[in-house]
Amino acid sequence: MIAYYAQRAAEYERVYTSPRWQEDLERIRGRIRAAFAGRRVFEVACGTGYWTRYAAERARRVHATDVNDDTLVLARAKSYAAPVEFARGDAYQPAAGPERFDAGLAALWLSHVDLSRLDEFLHAFHSHLEPGAFVFMFDERLTDAREQRAPASRTDEAGNRYETRRLESGERFEIVKNAFDRSRLERLIGPRATGLTYQELRCFWTLEYAVA
Repeated sequence: MIAYYAQRAAEYERVYTSPRWQEDLERIRGRIRAAFAGRRVFEVACGTGYWTRYAAERARRVHATDVNDDTLVLARAKSYAAPVEFARGDAYQPAAGPERFDAGLAALWLSHVDLSRLDEFLHAFHSHLEPGAFVFMFDERLTDAREQRAPASRTDEAGNRYETRRLESGERFEIVKNAFDRSRLERLIGPRATGLTYQELRCFWTLEYAVA
């Protein structure tokens, strides 16, 4: 996964030009702008900073982390409306310092989390946040149409679903791409959250909650 996103960094944001995504993306952008207004935001797996820009439009500040130096180089090169700090960080590593944030963002990340490490990820993510902090997550819905375009290559013993991806260079990677729906998210995240709200869009799901 790390190698794939490191090599995909330069071409990653082209995915956001997909015509079928445009209506959903506009709704998600609007929600991020509104929900993070005035907040101190912790963003996990920020990648190239595409969603960091929208969080920073109205946030007080953003602390964004990613495990890949290649994507962070691109993220740091962008301009942001609010102060943004970038740091190299493992999504499964709990907070090392005392600072806690009052909002959290996980954009197009949960589907890549190894199911055998999901509790580990949620513990690490929430360790950066204050009790009661607002969280916004979203990811792709694995609809029938999407399954036809990108079918699963295999499923492992932990239940992880994999897809084969090909870069412009021709190199192929197999990555984790798991599916989540309302019942699965409520079961996995519900015990750690209050006010959990799930919404289905055409191509994405969104999840909002407060850290319990």
